[in-house]
Amino acid sequence: MTGSFGKGSIAGIILVILLIVASVPFQRKIDNIRGRFRSIKETLYLSSSALRRISLGYDDLLADIYWLRALQYFGGERFDETDPALLYKYFDILTDLDPKFVNAYRYGGTFLAEPRPFGLGDVAHGMKLFDKGRMNNPDNFRIPLEQGFVYYLNLKDYKKAYELFKEASDKPGLSDLRRAYLKGMAASALAKGGNRGVSRRIWEYIYEDAPDEGRKSFALLNIKELDTMDMEDALTGALRAYLDQYNKFPLNLEELKTTGIIEEIPKEPLGGEFVIVRKLKEVKSSTFIDQKLRVNPAYLSSKAYKFKKFFGRFPDDLGELRKFIEERTTGDFPPHPLGDEYTYNPETGIVRAK
Repeated sequence: MTGSFGKGSIAGIILVILLIVASVPFQRKIDNIRGRFRSIKETLYLSSSALRRISLGYDDLLADIYWLRALQYFGGERFDETDPALLYKYFDILTDLDPKFVNAYRYGGTFLAEPRPFGLGDVAHGMKLFDKGRMNNPDNFRIPLEQGFVYYLNLKDYKKAYELFKEASDKPGLSDLRRAYLKGMAASALAKGGNRGVSRRIWEYIYEDAPDEGRKSFALLNIKELDTMDMEDALTGALRAYLDQYNKFPLNLEELKTTGIIEEIPKEPLGGEFVIVRKLKEVKSSTFIDQKLRVNPAYLSSKAYKFKKFFGRFPDDLGELRKFIEERTTGDFPPHPLGDEYTYNPETGIVRAK
């Protein structure tokens, strides 16, 4: 999603070497004023205006130094709850020094806003950095495009995603094909919020544009998950056609094939298998079932603890917990993946999947 971590195209190795050599006196200048910087936190004692005064007019070069330090520090430090604000302030200074440093907005905004483990989950600071980038680079299509990705994929705000995709599609200098592609994403986001086809196109774009194998793998995993959901829907449709025709459950999915309702049983893309969930009259991925059996109880237990913070006690039962989630939070009460009931202990607030 972030694209290349370099600042624009680099003509060649010689330019890189020259940049490193040229940066040495300015790095020393900064270090002499503050003493040697041992962490990014120390660099924040200098405002962007103060840094401009000591840069001798080489603001862009100083921004490059900050960029390299950001990658080094945030690539190797352990994050705690104060780090998102620290990272935002650092990128704010960096982009004050060089307002046209597009990849700083793209990388910083995405990393701040994306949920862990690929980001810090600080949406407010991430969006603030994206907004600054759009204001300072009004002709750049990538900044609103990638901000739209965050709204679409993580925040599920499809109206805002539409506005940003449309903004990207209206930028000058786009090829006809790219402009049509972006306009299609905008239209789909507006008309079919949560549409898997749009999500797949976004993840394919991220996969093709990913700067490293880790993000490529993450994008590919999301594409496989979308494929698995499509297969679940197709197999569920076949199962219900079988139930209508024979008024009984098949012994296994193979019967759907032998009776001619489906031609082949697809291989589950995530490494699991497809299973019939009788209580739901659905076909589910075993991978998704296992994930939800782990995640859903933990999520519900966390909401029970949040309830206690509000009211000084745990919910009396799951019905009260459901009402709290639906009325007081932005989340939903997740159904049991096997159609069963969760077990709940009102003394401890712990929810289990049995």
